[in-house]
Amino acid sequence: MKDTQKEPGSISPAAEGSTPPLIVPRHKIRTRVMQALYAHIVGDTPPEEAFAYLLEELYEAAKTEAPHNAEFLKELFFGTIREMPTLRQLIERQLRGWTWDRLFLVDKCILLCGVYELTHFPDIPLRVTLNEWIEIAKLYGTARSPGFVNGLLDGIRRTLAADPESLVSKKPF
Repeated sequence: MKDTQKEPGSISPAAEGSTPPLIVPRHKIRTRVMQALYAHIVGDTPPEEAFAYLLEELYEAAKTEAPHNAEFLKELFFGTIREMPTLRQLIERQLRGWTWDRLFLVDKCILLCGVYELTHFPDIPLRVTLNEWIEIAKLYGTARSPGFVNGLLDGIRRTLAADPESLVSKKPF
């Protein structure tokens, strides 16, 4: 029988040809942007302060590692804040039996960020965006948040699929 044990510290064959994972994956960016948006709303913190306190370090790491992710972070955060009234209207159009004021604040933040991403980052597949925000809802929302977020974002996704120009901003990030 062949000895399959490896020496301590050796690299496994699977790891030899693989690329190292990103230090700043987009999932982490999305999560932190949602948290910063929450802090901005709850604390009535100016966007620049919320960015400096909660996102600056992540932004700098992303700039070094993957500049496009740094720009994604910055645009997702500031763009969501800048367009919050419009995003809220898009969300309210999908609400059935709910009002904006009844929504859990974490769900509002997730939806605002998710809708901004759906409508401003056409290079990201709609399904990827949808799944990412549902996962964040599972981590930070209530037990009902994932289904609620799924239903609302999927409604907006279907609108985009039927008419891609209906909601997509022409602004580059």
